[in-house]
Amino acid sequence: MNRLLTIVALASLLAGTLSRPVDARTVIYPAEDACSVVANRPDRNPTIREQIAHTARGDIAYYRFGKGSPIVLQTGYRATLSEWNAAFLATLARGHEVIVLDNRGIGRSEPHASAFTAKDMADDLDALIGTLKLRDATVLGWSMGGAVAAQLALDHPANVRRIVLMSAPAPGRLGVPVAPDVMAALSGAPGTTFDDVMKVLFPASAVKAASKCFRQNMFVPADYGNPPVSAAVTAGQSALISAWEKDDAAADALPKLRIDTLVLSGADDQVLHEQNGEALAKAIPGARLLDVKAAGHAMMFQYPNALAAAVNRFIARSPDTQSMP
Repeated sequence: MNRLLTIVALASLLAGTLSRPVDARTVIYPAEDACSVVANRPDRNPTIREQIAHTARGDIAYYRFGKGSPIVLQTGYRATLSEWNAAFLATLARGHEVIVLDNRGIGRSEPHASAFTAKDMADDLDALIGTLKLRDATVLGWSMGGAVAAQLALDHPANVRRIVLMSAPAPGRLGVPVAPDVMAALSGAPGTTFDDVMKVLFPASAVKAASKCFRQNMFVPADYGNPPVSAAVTAGQSALISAWEKDDAAADALPKLRIDTLVLSGADDQVLHEQNGEALAKAIPGARLLDVKAAGHAMMFQYPNALAAAVNRFIARSPDTQSMP
């Protein structure tokens, strides 16, 4: 009996060890000026135009720029592709081809879409990667987009080489849900102001600069229509988040992933507690975790260059598909 208990204890210890992140670090980045002029920002390049991928899932609107292995950026809740920080994208594009897209139901992406589950959006992303014939693809998902990126890795591992989960929710019992008052602010509840949203997306120390300069640093190409986010999309994406918070099947599946993963978690994230990042990194074998001190939910607006450099280093250290059968 004692021998059996010892074996069980050792098995539990081994399972726990295997699920721990290979590289878990806390980083303190120097403050970056939120109001600085971004050099060589891609949305000021007149040759960069909105394109439409005619996929088997429907049309998907996207922009594509830079050279190198591809990074596909999956944005978050009620966000258009313009919510990406221009400096963050510019730094990524120095060594990679960057693809940003609008989610289904937004702008010219599947305008008549009526379903918004994580699987639906992961299938959209897979269809885009396939239609564009991308190889050695990295998918970076921010916030809700992190759930989509994780679902993509679970459902379509052959089409994605590595994932980056930034300020992302952990599924099911692994995660800490978004607080109702925070969800109300992000969903555009009546009476919500721009400053209210900034107070949710950023820590108190960064709110003033964010309120002043957030809009000027958004990625807004000249031909982009800045589409509104409809009530139907808001409701559908809200349901997606709620379902992900209850998705124990996804929580059970994460330890089976065999995809290089970087988790970026903000120590001062008021939308998704940093425990979500820790849980993701522990659940996904070999995942690397960077816990960024003083970073809020929209950390790429606080530390655009440092975070893009961290993503670039992660990709550089990861084997590419050229060496794989």
